[in-house]
Parts: sequence; C-alpha cells; structure tokens
Amino acid sequence: MIKAYSYIRFSTPEQSRGDSLRRQTSKAEAWALQRGLVLDNSLRDLGVSAYHGANRTTGALRSFLDMVEKDQIERGSYLIVESLDRISRETVIDAATQLFALIQAGITVVTLSDGQEYSSERLRHDWTPLIISLAVMARAHDESRVKSERVGEAWRQKKKRAREEGKPLTPRCPEWLEVRDGKFQQRPERVEIVRRVFRETIDGFGRREIVRRLNLAGVPTFRGGIGWQTSSIAKIIQSRAVLGEYQPHRGTHKNRNRVPEGDPIPDFYPRIIEEETYWLAQTATEGRRHAASGRKGDKGSHILQGLAICTACSGPMHIVNKGRPPKGGVYLACSNNMRNAGCENTRRWRVDVLERDLLIAVDQLDAESLESLDNGPSKAAARVAALKAELADQQRRQKTLVPLVELGDETATERSMSLAKTIKITKAELKKAETEHRRLDADQDLPARIIEAATFSRTLVTLSEEDTEARREVRIRLRELLRRILQRVECDFRFGASVVFVPKLVWHHRTRGRSPYAVKITAQEGTNDGVAEVLLERDIDDELSDDWLGLSPEIRKWKKEEMARGDDEGGGS
Repeated sequence: MIKAYSYIRFSTPEQSRGDSLRRQTSKAEAWALQRGLVLDNSLRDLGVSAYHGANRTTGALRSFLDMVEKDQIERGSYLIVESLDRISRETVIDAATQLFALIQAGITVVTLSDGQEYSSERLRHDWTPLIISLAVMARAHDESRVKSERVGEAWRQKKKRAREEGKPLTPRCPEWLEVRDGKFQQRPERVEIVRRVFRETIDGFGRREIVRRLNLAGVPTFRGGIGWQTSSIAKIIQSRAVLGEYQPHRGTHKNRNRVPEGDPIPDFYPRIIEEETYWLAQTATEGRRHAASGRKGDKGSHILQGLAICTACSGPMHIVNKGRPPKGGVYLACSNNMRNAGCENTRRWRVDVLERDLLIAVDQLDAESLESLDNGPSKAAARVAALKAELADQQRRQKTLVPLVELGDETATERSMSLAKTIKITKAELKKAETEHRRLDADQDLPARIIEAATFSRTLVTLSEEDTEARREVRIRLRELLRRILQRVECDFRFGASVVFVPKLVWHHRTRGRSPYAVKITAQEGTNDGVAEVLLERDIDDELSDDWLGLSPEIRKWKKEEMARGDDEGGGS
C-alpha cells in the first residue's frame, strides 16, 4: 500500500524544547490528510546533524534508505520533509546524489516549506525543480559550513585559553567538581567517593564488589540514577582527570569521529588522587583482568583464585563444589581433566585446607629480613631516560633540516618527513615506558605487603563464620595481596601442592626447625637471586631431593624410611 512517510530531524537536543517538532509534525499530518494518505510519522532523528551526513549513516533516515534499497517501501510512496535541508546539509554533489537515488527508487520527495514534489514522472517533463533543489542544497550547506567554522573557531579559542590560562571551557566538568566564579571547585562528598573507589580497588575489590558495597551503604550516585553501575566505577578508575589532567578532543561520540586533539593539559583540574595511588589502582585492575573472573558469591571468591595451575598440563585449576562438609566440600580440580581434554591429573585438593596452609606459610615469612631486590623500576627508569635522549637527538636533527626544507631541498624534505615518522614512534614508546615506570615504581614495597598479608591471615582466623561481611572483605583483600607476592600454586598429582613466590623473594622461617613445610630456593639464571618454592602438603608419594630445606619431623622421618628401604632392596633413593 502506498503510504506517506514523515521524516523529522533537527540538529540539537535543545530544539526539542522549542517548536520544531510540533511544526514539522503538524504540517506533515495536514498534507497527508488533504490527500487521503496513511501517514507513518515514526521516522525521527532528533538531535542529529546532517552537515557531515550522520543522519544518512545512522538513525531513522538510514533505516528508511535501507528499506527502500530492499524494496520494502512500495514504489510511489512519499517521503515528506519540511525542506531538503532536513535530509542533508552535505555538499551539493552528496546531497543531490542522495535525492536522485530516492527519486530513481520510485519515492516522491515532498518539501512542505515550498510545496515542491520531486518525482521521476514530474522531472522527466519539467526539470526546473532541480534548479530549485540545487540552490536549496547549496544554501543549506553554506549555512552549516559558516556556522561550523564559527563554532570551531570559538572552540579553538576556548581550548587555547584552557591551555594558556587554565580557564574552564564550559560549566561541564568531572562529576566530583563544579565551576564557581569561573574556577573549578571540589565537591567534598563526591571527592571522598572517588577516593574510596580507588582505595577499594587497590585493596582488591573488583568493580562488581565496589558497586555492591556502595549500593549497600546507600551512597548516592553522581547523576541521581538508581544505584551504582560497574561502568561508572570503570570510568572513575580510568579517568586521568583525577590527576588534574584534561585531554581536549575534536569530533563527537555520536558521529564516531571523536579523537584527541593535541597533548593532554596537566594540572587543568584540581588533583584529587596522587600519582602513586592512581598507578596502584591500574596495577590492581590489570591483575584482576588476567585472573579468574565471575561472581564471587556471598563469602567472596577463594583466595587461590587465578593462582592455581596443574603441573601436568599447565592448565588452570577450577572449583568443584561437592556440597557441604564433612562428606562434601569445595575442591580444586584440573580444568582440562574435568573436560576430558587430555590431562590425566585426577587428583582433587580441598580449597579450605590449601588456603589454611598457604596463610600459615605466609605468616612464617620474615618480612624484616627481606631486601628489595626488584630492579624493575630502575630498569624502567633507564629505559625512559634512554628514550628521552633518543627523542631529543631526533628533534635536534630535524631542526637542522628545517632551513634546507624551506629552500626546497627535496632530499632534506624526504629526510625530514622520515624523521617526523620516527619521532612519532619514539614519542609513543616513551609514553608507554613512562607508564610502565610509574606502575612499577608504585608497586615495589614487597615487605609491607607480606606483613599486611600475614596480619589479614591472622584476622581471618579470629572472625566467626556468622560475621559474613567482615570475612568477605578480609578474604578479598587477602586475595589481592597474595596475588602480588605469589607467582602461582602448583598442583601435582604425585608431588602434592606447592606455592612459588615472586622472583627474587628469599624464604625465611621464624622457626625453621619446627616448620611443617618443605622449602626450596631455585636460583635465577645469571643472578644471585632465587625463587622460593614451599611445599604445603605432607602426604608426599615422591622423594624430596636435598635442596629442600626446613623439613618437618614427619617429612624427615618419611625420607629416612624411604632411603633405608631403598638400601635394603639394593638400591639408593
């Protein structure tokens, strides 16, 4: 059935509060009623610009064009617009191409402002409307171009003042600030919320957990929504505005052409988070991204999450819940074995037992005797210094080429262009190296983390099972601390379970002779440093070599018996 389709568009959301929508709607309804046509007024692009063709690539007009191309709109149907500039404000050649495509598809385009009808049948006999259409298109494009240039220049001046004088561009600013008397002012209650989000992120709480805690405490959202969302937490953690930095952009999200414009402006906003805190939060977030994800349950995830691997296949160990103890329990099992993917490690480890032994082992570390052997930050600093020197040399060489380029030296021009590309690459590498240096520098206090982990492990023992919220918080914070001092927990079906600490961490026992665990220090190739590996289990079916230290009496007795048995049978252990 032949229908009339009313297409309504205006550029800015503010126009919706004016008369534009009513005016366009009422005119289309009157035109369709006069001709006895059914009117479809569902085509609306409200707050969409036609200058760069955004309405042609997305939105209601794009949907209509797709239906026309697929013959889902009957030939002879009408497209009603207030004027041709509602369809397009692009250049004449682009706007005319779109209009002609509609006409050739059998659509009659009606413009209510001047009463014109553009149809294939009419234009075959009377081409004068085309002159009118081209004039209208040219005028619409010129108006938008002039307006865009004026607005663009105004924004360029605002951004210039922002860089040179630190003046706010608009009243809009980060949610924890406001503009008063032409200056940014902090909103203390919101600043405290941002700082809380950073603290809890560093302590090991993920986005979902932070959202749960904020909503549980009834903390109001920044924009008055119903409860906090994980996306809001992500934006806070990722925002460099907390460091006072502002990155100007050009383009818009709606047109999908928003890109950074120039370098960030430092100290534009009031700084509310210290650099070290910011990078600690990024480190914690990155660590959780590579660890196991998913919901944590009422008690929080187990503290071995993301750390345990199977030694037989190097695959991850996953949770198997066999119900309530004493017959049941929560176990670690090889994921590949569970999926029949070729691993023969059928052994299961009780999570609560492994957690208990791991926390005891951590508590036995003598943190005060540890020396900071991690030279990661110093290497990163050296990398930054080297790149800065390299960049300075490249810029100096490019500067010497400028006079030759101005004289028209083609060889100098080629060299200058090549250097410009190299400088761009070096700048990107320098930015990446500086980021890594800040991250490492913020996360190097190993002894403090060990002491804190031991404190939390003792706190967890004292909390009752009924104190769910407190236990949940302690377990989450413990999991984050352990992730920073442990490399992995190895689950071997013959040997048992052992924990490998971070590189260059030397293991010390407060009571070595009475330790229930076996310890081995593996030297790192080319260094005097070592990795501590601690055997957590006693039910060992395999022989321990002499490089294991601090054996418990039970393990020593077992080893002697095995060696004696081997001698009796005519062979050594």
